[in-house]
Amino acid sequence: MRELKEKHVRILLVACAVVILALSITVACMTLKNRTLRTADAEVSKALASAQQANESLKAEEAEKESSLADQMKKQSESYSREKESLQKNIADLNKQLAIKRAAATASPSAVKPSPTPLPPGKVPNLSSKTIYLTFDDGPSPRTPEILKILKDNGVKATFFVINGGKNNHYMKDIVEQGHTIALHTYTHNYSSVYASDDAYFSDLQKISDLVYQQTGVRSTILRFPGGSSNTVSRKYCKGIMSRVTKEVEKRGYTYMDWNLSSGDASSNSVSANTIINNCRNVPKSNTVVVLMHDAAAKHSTVQALPQVIAYYRAAGCTFAAMDSSTPAVHQRVQN
Repeated sequence: MRELKEKHVRILLVACAVVILALSITVACMTLKNRTLRTADAEVSKALASAQQANESLKAEEAEKESSLADQMKKQSESYSREKESLQKNIADLNKQLAIKRAAATASPSAVKPSPTPLPPGKVPNLSSKTIYLTFDDGPSPRTPEILKILKDNGVKATFFVINGGKNNHYMKDIVEQGHTIALHTYTHNYSSVYASDDAYFSDLQKISDLVYQQTGVRSTILRFPGGSSNTVSRKYCKGIMSRVTKEVEKRGYTYMDWNLSSGDASSNSVSANTIINNCRNVPKSNTVVVLMHDAAAKHSTVQALPQVIAYYRAAGCTFAAMDSSTPAVHQRVQN
């Protein structure tokens, strides 16, 4: 009986030993597995950190490339703008030279300069520091050849801001060939159409530019807004349009010109020649004097007054000139 009990004890001890061994093996395996997992986690974290660092490095490199590309595009844009301005100036100068050469080729060497037109009554001041730019809007018209003859007889060059004159458009060529400056006014001279929108204005401007080019071969870059840049009638059709287009025309390479002396011939078709002459004697303080006159069909009194206007300025010592790209800009205050 005793031997049986001892046998049972030994069996129990062996079983306990086996259980303890199994547990030890299990604990050892779990410990090894935990170490392996921790090592793997560390390697994964390290790989993630490395990937994140690489990603940030790529982003920084892309940002640097974008910045460099933006700088290059800006420099190229500035370079193109300078080249465009230079080219437009050269075109204007070449157009002027072409007009002068055409005038010289067609001038009659035997032409006799007429006697000076008598001055209107009144004291003539010394205006020798002034340069007079006679400008004529709204032509060509039947008055154009009359004005051109007076200018030719007096050896004076002027500037014509032209519109679509229909059957009179062929006079544009005469303007250029006689050495005057041809400039852009409007194709339609219809305020409600021209000032309907910014796009409408530039569409009209392109039409008159193309017409002048077709008639003369000159691509003019000088313009005058219908009613001048200070007009307020445009407010009726498009609020703020003058504030925008006065800036935009310059961005597109144009020079716009207003005036600082009005002959008054726009006030009425029946204004007298004497009134025009007296108005033209109100010379401003500026040494650049831009005189507004008109070349419309009804402006007979402008033609009548012109010889004495020229005679007055000449007696006062003024210099006459046609506009070009170097003419000082005369701008009025924009009010729309």
